[in-house]
Amino acid sequence: MKVAIDVMSQSPGHSTGALSWFLQFARAAPARDPETDYVYFSGREDVDYYRQKSPTLRVIGIGWGNSRRALRVLTEHLLLGPALALEDTDILFHGGSGVAPLFLPKKLKLVLAVWGMQHVADSDITVGRRMYRRLLFHAGLRRADAIVVNSAYTRDLLQAHYSDVRVPVEVVHHGVDLALFHPGPLTAGEEADVMGKGIAAPYVLFVGQLYPYKLLHILAEGFCRAVSRGGLPHRLVVCGSFSRSDGLGDGYRRRVEAILANVNLLDRLVLVEDVSVTQLRALYADAVLYVQSSAAETFGRTVIEAMACGAPVLAARAGATPEILGDAGIYYEAQDVQGCADSIGEILSNHGLRNALVEKGLARAQRYSYDIEVARLIELFHRVGNA
Repeated sequence: MKVAIDVMSQSPGHSTGALSWFLQFARAAPARDPETDYVYFSGREDVDYYRQKSPTLRVIGIGWGNSRRALRVLTEHLLLGPALALEDTDILFHGGSGVAPLFLPKKLKLVLAVWGMQHVADSDITVGRRMYRRLLFHAGLRRADAIVVNSAYTRDLLQAHYSDVRVPVEVVHHGVDLALFHPGPLTAGEEADVMGKGIAAPYVLFVGQLYPYKLLHILAEGFCRAVSRGGLPHRLVVCGSFSRSDGLGDGYRRRVEAILANVNLLDRLVLVEDVSVTQLRALYADAVLYVQSSAAETFGRTVIEAMACGAPVLAARAGATPEILGDAGIYYEAQDVQGCADSIGEILSNHGLRNALVEKGLARAQRYSYDIEVARLIELFHRVGNA
């Protein structure tokens, strides 16, 4: 059986959770499923990137990747199908937004992973992207032989807007590599990495791509109120990129910076980009508190990573986050600045509460092993391929 993995919509050099997932899968799946031939399809300019990340992986480049979005869309819809036919591919795995290529070989089976529903959820995407997804999303659902979502929240959102889906929608939670994300004191190398990023303890941590729907501005204001009221020495460390092809990122960064500058706390804000997995592990493990402030997460992998590394978690009660975090964290309402501030202040000043959250988080994280996710997807590929 030959399984094609479509990574044309990913942008190497612009780190996202989806890109990280595809890189992990490229290393894990072929080793665990050696009788299946896994082939990655990317834009021609991205072939070397994927080969460098996974030297044993077979990568085929066609047309353009996501650095030229309009040309990538044309490549995916017009050129990918003939390339899949030429390769005599059995299954195409298309993960991400859910907009599958329009023209695919008839005998090809499509496993469609829907990891985001931004075009129907309260998310900040451009009008053009929203219209594109609304026009073409449904076609992919109708073409799919199997549909995979990353949470019950995503499934319910999908079925509420597309009630005529003809195939079962399976929930396969994302997982994390618990060998990479683990608790424990920092090594000398990790301490040097953290200090090299200009980070000094104690700090509150946020990790993620910095879109306005992540509500980092609510967290920033809540943080300012908490540390000002309590005379706390903590910093706010934000790990992620404000860079966006639609130009919205720089404005949002300035908005967040202005919140801290207005109360003379701008020197408490540390922005970090381009971190390795080991550096990220160190950031989580050394954090006094991790905050997930997003209003529209369809999964929220960073919550699991934080719990697995022993960081107590505070989260907005929104999206899929309560499904993933369960009772292992503390919640506030997503738009409630004062509720966020009160929760931050309580957790930072209560050592016993932090310890209880750490214990609950470590236990909760064990449910989300990456091994489980990969095994379920491999089983799905074989089931679809043999149907």
